[in-house]
Amino acid sequence: MINFTITKFSARWVPKMLSDEHKCQRVEISQILLHQCQQEGDETVDVGPGGDHHARNKLLEHLITGDETWLHLSTPETKRDSVTWKHPSSPVTKKFKVQQWATKVMATVFWDTRGMILLDILPKGESVNADRHCETLDRLRHAVRRKRPGLLRS
Repeated sequence: MINFTITKFSARWVPKMLSDEHKCQRVEISQILLHQCQQEGDETVDVGPGGDHHARNKLLEHLITGDETWLHLSTPETKRDSVTWKHPSSPVTKKFKVQQWATKVMATVFWDTRGMILLDILPKGESVNADRHCETLDRLRHAVRRKRPGLLRS
């Protein structure tokens, strides 16, 4: 008898598959930001009534980043979740397939070192194009002025 040592496992979901070009761009941008952070230097600030101090980087305090992602409005029940006990004479339970594409929306999120600044949901039926990006950036500008006063120059 041959003993095959195999095991069962499930693949893990990862956010997205990046091309080599995109990976290189991200590394290059990260290196530029790291260099700028090192040039800016840290400043010591008071945090709290106890006189505690900590260093923070001035550049990072002015950096806002964002990303687009699909948000699922409902999580379909898995086959394992739907398992139930039944008597042999009971009727077979039917489960209808859920159309996942109908239960998700595109969200654009912007944040900084202090937290989320803007969550922009794409209305159903609209697509992301240049005009939509401009509208989102306008919303971001207003959100930054409201939530981070003094961060933008007029």
